[in-house]
Amino acid sequence: MKKDIKHTEDLFILCERIFSIGGVWSLKNNSSYIKFTIYCAYYVSFLVLSYADLFEIIGNLHLIVMNIVETIVYTITFMMILVIRFSSLLREVIEITKKNIMEYRFENNDEKIIYNTYHYVSKIFFKVSNIGMIITVTLSYIRPLMNFATSSVKDNSTNIYILPIRIYTFFELSNTRDYILFYIYLLPIIYMSMCHMTAICVLVNLVLYICADLSILAYRIRNIDIISEKDIHHRIRFLIQMHYKTIWIAKSLDNAFNIVLLDELLGNSIVLAISIYYVLISYDSAEIATSCTYIFFALTALSMLYGFCFIGDQLTQKSQDVLDAYYECNWQNMSCSTKKSLLICMIRAKKYLYLTGGKFYIFSLIGFTDVLKTSMAYLSMLRTIM
Repeated sequence: MKKDIKHTEDLFILCERIFSIGGVWSLKNNSSYIKFTIYCAYYVSFLVLSYADLFEIIGNLHLIVMNIVETIVYTITFMMILVIRFSSLLREVIEITKKNIMEYRFENNDEKIIYNTYHYVSKIFFKVSNIGMIITVTLSYIRPLMNFATSSVKDNSTNIYILPIRIYTFFELSNTRDYILFYIYLLPIIYMSMCHMTAICVLVNLVLYICADLSILAYRIRNIDIISEKDIHHRIRFLIQMHYKTIWIAKSLDNAFNIVLLDELLGNSIVLAISIYYVLISYDSAEIATSCTYIFFALTALSMLYGFCFIGDQLTQKSQDVLDAYYECNWQNMSCSTKKSLLICMIRAKKYLYLTGGKFYIFSLIGFTDVLKTSMAYLSMLRTIM
């Protein structure tokens, strides 16, 4: 059991290691402020240059759309970094969760299996998503540099000085030295993308922990043993406290992330539509490399949207399982006072837990189809006006 708990703790340690590079992790104080100030100053300068480029190209709809795809993503990332760093509510949720993980007392092997299943999913998600993000962003970063290396010998024009992302450069890049300096300046975008994915991993890890907690709670409710009236009242009180703590963690997590999730919802919907649009254009013009790049963007945006809807749906389903567990427990043989207590618990359990975007959009698999419809509407609009 101790080995399992240690491995569960390692997910937060891995997130801490990544965030500590830029001083982002909120549980690290004092010495991390200097690193965070430097990182934040660079990020602000990067966003200023990105939006400056956006204003510079006003009138060219094609370039504006290309800029928006990248600028939206990095703006959302910056907001997530600020939440991770400064949200006292999120800090409290993480500390309580880590404490609960270390103090968890499984009553039997079935509860261990339930808990370890969710932890395994969370661990796989962390590894696959971060590795996939590093590979995707690194390939996007080095692709223009590879084109420059192969074209510089044959072509002396400024068309070969293409940066991996659109930013305002103050002057036209016309020599190799300036080009390399700007390219080095943009190197931290790989770490910025890692921060984005790691912040999502923190959210997913906490949501899956809540789902595991609710699943174990439902299991314990279904298997309440009637030994004596005193013992069953003590047992129900313990289960109510466990349920109340889980509800507080879920609501606090939603309060901390709901604005960021709204940005993710809107931003990824737009990115998905724009990416599909450029895939269609690139395919028609036989630009295979560009088409592959935007396919990656589209798949990433689609995966993000589906992932948020999936974990939101899981959270709702598991809170509904708690309500079902009260109906399925052995309440027929309980006393009237115990039945009244269970009835109160049922009334509270009818209020399901949700993961929301801006407190009005509920993430669910049913809502995922609405998101796709919205993205396709954006795509239809782009094809009409461009």
